[in-house]
Amino acid sequence: MTVPFTTDPQARLQERERVLGTFLDDHAEKLGRASHAMARAFGRGGTLIAGGTGSAATDAAHVAVEFLHPVIVGKRALPALAPSNDPTGSTQRAGAIRAGDIAMSITHGPLDDAGSAFLAAAARQGGLTIALTGTGGPPPPADHLFTVPSRDPHLIQEVQEFAYHVLWELVHTFFEHPGLIEDACITCGDIALPGRVVAVEGATATVDFDGLREEVAAELVEGVAVGDLLLCHAGVALERLEPEAAPEDPTAFLYPFLQRSERDVDVVLRDALASTLQKGEEVLRLQHGLDIPAIDGCARAIRKRLVTGGRVLTLGNGGSCTDAQDLASDLLDRGWPATALVNDVSTVTALANDVGFENVFSRQVVAFGRNRDVVIAFSTSGSSQNVVSALAAAHRLGMLTCAIVGHDGGLIGTLPWIDQLLHVHSEYVPRVQEAQATMYHLILEAIGTPT
Repeated sequence: MTVPFTTDPQARLQERERVLGTFLDDHAEKLGRASHAMARAFGRGGTLIAGGTGSAATDAAHVAVEFLHPVIVGKRALPALAPSNDPTGSTQRAGAIRAGDIAMSITHGPLDDAGSAFLAAAARQGGLTIALTGTGGPPPPADHLFTVPSRDPHLIQEVQEFAYHVLWELVHTFFEHPGLIEDACITCGDIALPGRVVAVEGATATVDFDGLREEVAAELVEGVAVGDLLLCHAGVALERLEPEAAPEDPTAFLYPFLQRSERDVDVVLRDALASTLQKGEEVLRLQHGLDIPAIDGCARAIRKRLVTGGRVLTLGNGGSCTDAQDLASDLLDRGWPATALVNDVSTVTALANDVGFENVFSRQVVAFGRNRDVVIAFSTSGSSQNVVSALAAAHRLGMLTCAIVGHDGGLIGTLPWIDQLLHVHSEYVPRVQEAQATMYHLILEAIGTPT
């Protein structure tokens, strides 16, 4: 039996537009201030610890991935972790907090007791506290609170994903403009920075980085003099640069209005607000550009397999891994059998070590898959080799192959045997992931529950 959408998808998109618009009206400016506070905490050596329960645990994992492994080449890896990933439960969020850390609690409804305890423990340690919640319940004890005006967990999650992507973008932007961060080690990131020598004393040079000054060891560069342009990293001058050799700012495309010498935080935050609102408009543009008939067709095909006893296997890498986990969790909550092939860390690492990372999913598909089953693969690039290999293995078994991709579709987009291909037409990973979340939430609504 097949079913149409249980709700009007266009009406659901309009509701998403309303919720995101209201959220941005209330919180867009606050996102900038929170990310400025986060950048300062990172600069002082803090670690971001993101926690969530239930399906929000996948968002906590997504946050950790974004900050520790940024999608922009050359950006620093910021310390971030999600203790909810620990299947033993022995890594308690409250116990992981140290003085100066950042605690982020995520829930798709009112803040729960575990989240409140987590934030309270962080506050006692002097940490920065951030809460992302849905409507309802008393205001949580957080330095920065972002409440999505909805009681729908799917809509709440989609807006929260946009919010923590913006936080990530702005934190990195602040790091590339050190005039906006006090008490930070200017040269301690993953990329070297150019600076002008303003004083030399023995083997130490005082270098100006667009308004902020730092003493660096100059032994590696012969004859350092006032006025020299040096490339510096981790408190050490690495080489002398010609003026035109200064590297370009890798985050300029995110917030091109920012100048590295900018020292007026309020001015910058006003510009960041305008850019954040533009990003919200891009989210809505991508959502309204989704191929609703294709989403409906994919949902019908999946349900047809499920009602005959099939099971869904989900997979993906990085942020797409957390999408795969969330989709499997949501299917299970609706009463359908589903397994995320990313959940068993021991299996994934054993396969990666012994037979290669390109086979971590295909080996599991061969072990678990049956011809009435479904594989749903997430890939923002469309070309991840382990995802392609898993889809090929599923196809050989007669499984229904579904792929949710971004960019130009990548290699997956060229495979003629993919049964269901859903495509987000964007080159920027965070916007792709946000639209993909809307896609699989609409698929869930269309599949419905067992009858």
